[in-house]
Amino acid sequence: MPSSSGGSRRRGALGSKILAAPLVLLVLVLVLFPLGRLLADSFRPSSGILGGGGGGAWTLDNYREIWRDREYRRALWHSITMSLGVGAAATLLCLAPAWLLVRRTFRGKRLVRALLTLPMSFSGIIIGFLAIIMVGRLGVVPQLSQQVFGHAWLSGLSYSVWGLVVAYLYFEIPRATLTLEAALRKFDFQLEAAARSLGAGPWYRLGHVVLPLMTPALLSTFAVTFSVSLGSFGVALIVSKRYSLLPLEIFQLYTGLLNAELAAAMAVVLIGIAIAVHVASRRLLSRGESRIA
Repeated sequence: MPSSSGGSRRRGALGSKILAAPLVLLVLVLVLFPLGRLLADSFRPSSGILGGGGGGAWTLDNYREIWRDREYRRALWHSITMSLGVGAAATLLCLAPAWLLVRRTFRGKRLVRALLTLPMSFSGIIIGFLAIIMVGRLGVVPQLSQQVFGHAWLSGLSYSVWGLVVAYLYFEIPRATLTLEAALRKFDFQLEAAARSLGAGPWYRLGHVVLPLMTPALLSTFAVTFSVSLGSFGVALIVSKRYSLLPLEIFQLYTGLLNAELAAAMAVVLIGIAIAVHVASRRLLSRGESRIA
């Protein structure tokens, strides 16, 4: 019997390894190898039109260039602040709709959820064109307001920083809403009911019961929306005219100036920032759990 059970365990372990092999191969080919190549390229001397021809020993000049060049620093700062604002706004704005989808039953609920998933299927370029159609210089909103009120309201908004924020929120709000809805379905509403039975008002329950218990979901949602906004490219390519973002600089360096090494360094910086935000959110969650314990 012991040998039989040991053989069964070995066969089970072998079967698990076989089943995990495609996933391991996928991670190696599509994640680790490209990241390693990107990191290696970022330490090579710049090539391309304005570079030194590439080759030679590895160097940190590409990373130094990001900090030395004023336009690159500004683009990085714009990317960080834009992503922070969009992530925070999307997370807070979607808490109430997610709560409604979980706690209330109403006609058309499935249709609302289906409509929420629709923007996530659009590419960034399509969303950028939608923003231009609605609030461009000849958009629907300016033309309609011109006919009704005699003034073209929001004309050209799509090409400003606020138009960029609206376009980003367009595809981040559905993602945040569905993520928070999934988290709320695991929420123990008996705790909120118990607080209500003890005389706690709506705002007290929200601040002392709901939000503390929802903190992990809120932090996770913010981290996801921040990372997606940080690397978003298609929307900014269409609507951003005077507001530079680092993904646009990467595109210009790679396709226009043929400087793949400096573009790789910028991409590594964005990846590092996204990882840092995720690690920070995890640490905040672990600290909160330790305090509760």
